[in-house]
Formats: sequence, structure tokens, C-alpha cells
Amino acid sequence: MSELFLLCVHGYPLDRRMWGPLAERLEHGGALRVAAPDLRGRGSSTRSAADIHGMSLFADDLAADLPALVPGKAPFLLCGFSMGGYVSFEFLRRHGARLRGRLKGLVLCDTKATADDAAGRTKRKEAIEAIRKTGIGAALEAMAPKLLSPKSKGTPAEALVRDMISSTPPATAVADLAGLALRSDAFDVLGAFDRPVLVVCGEDDAITPASDAEAMTAECTSAPFVRLFTVPKAGHMAPLERPGEVASAIADLAKRV
Repeated sequence: MSELFLLCVHGYPLDRRMWGPLAERLEHGGALRVAAPDLRGRGSSTRSAADIHGMSLFADDLAADLPALVPGKAPFLLCGFSMGGYVSFEFLRRHGARLRGRLKGLVLCDTKATADDAAGRTKRKEAIEAIRKTGIGAALEAMAPKLLSPKSKGTPAEALVRDMISSTPPATAVADLAGLALRSDAFDVLGAFDRPVLVVCGEDDAITPASDAEAMTAECTSAPFVRLFTVPKAGHMAPLERPGEVASAIADLAKRV
């Protein structure tokens, strides 16, 4: 098999830098190559923010950029964190059949397969209004404390999280939130996926807790291998808070494809 890539999709309201510590460990160990793009409207992306960042829009952007991210016909694992998990589901729905020969497995980090309920959509609208009124600082103060385990307070991970949020343009954050509120559930995608799956969840994740991870794992009935890995001393940002442990679990998955 050709060199195996890990295609990583970041979450809201973050950017590709969240994957840096994980990529360092995976690439240093020679397990696989990491490709981690910025989604539109932030960081190194050349695409401007849209009015609404639907998960299908992000998925189509990712598919268009795939030749530059994973060259030739190289095989890859798809890895989505939080919102990036929702993008990954839509990517599989829209482009999975075409890429079947190359897409070897799926990693879902601190995400879920359910859509927002009415209460969740209301919270998205409230967050949009707060950002429009006071800027990205509203997202920083609302999100930063929820993203990390209390055990990560005062660490470089916390500093990076705050910097990523602060660097996100308000229009991008608003478009992300609008798209998140409109997404559909993805249990159908999970049920049909027939390659190895790793589900990662921080033990202190209060945003997408263990119950969400367990529901996704249970739905992977077509996969030849499924593992639920609960990451100790980690919150919602498990790949950033505990990159060594998550890298080991992903490297193990890579051996099974």
C-alpha cells in the first residue's frame, strides 16, 4: 500500500493548528502523514466566508482540495473533530462512493451523529446574536471554558484554544453557527460505513459526552473493526489535550487497514 495519510478536519470556532501536536507525534513515529486544512473563512484558507457554512459546503470544499492534500491515489483515513465530524459525515455521504478505493477508515473525535434539537438551534441563534453584538470575544468567553478538561487549565493547550478562537473572524463564526444549526443527523452514514472506525471521546467532554460516542459506536454495524477510546484527563479537545494517547489509538487503527 502507498503511504497512508490522515485527513484531519477541525472544529468550531478553531483552525488547523489544533492538529499540530497530534501530527508531530504521528509523523515522528512514521505511522502516517497528516493533512490538516483550514476550513473556509479562516487561517490559510483561500476561500472567503459564506453567509452560511453548511456541512455540505465544507464537504465539497474538502473534496475539491483533496488532490492537493492527499496527492495522487494515496490512501487516507478521514478524521473529524466536533464540527469536523459533521463535515466528515457529509463528505462520506456526498463523496464516499467515488473515493471508496482510497478511503480506508474513519476517526471521529469528540463529535456526535445527532442534529441539533429545538433547544440547540435556539442556543445557536443566541450565540450568533452575541457575536454580532460584541464580536468574537463572545464566542471566546462562551466556548473556551467548555472545550477543555479542568486538568488542562493553564497548559499550552488552553493558550492555543484561546488564540484559535480569538483569530476566528466574527463573520466566519456566525456562518459556522448557522450551518451547524441546519445539519442533519448522520446515523445512516455510520450504519453504511464498512471500513475500520475509531471513536475518540475525552472522559471530561461536556459538549459531546460519552453517551454520544457510545451511540455512534453502536451504529457502526457494517464496520469490520470499531473501537471506542475514552481519553483520560481530556475534555472536548482530546486530540489537543492528550495528543500522545490519541496518536497511539490512531496508529493502531492504521495497522488494521
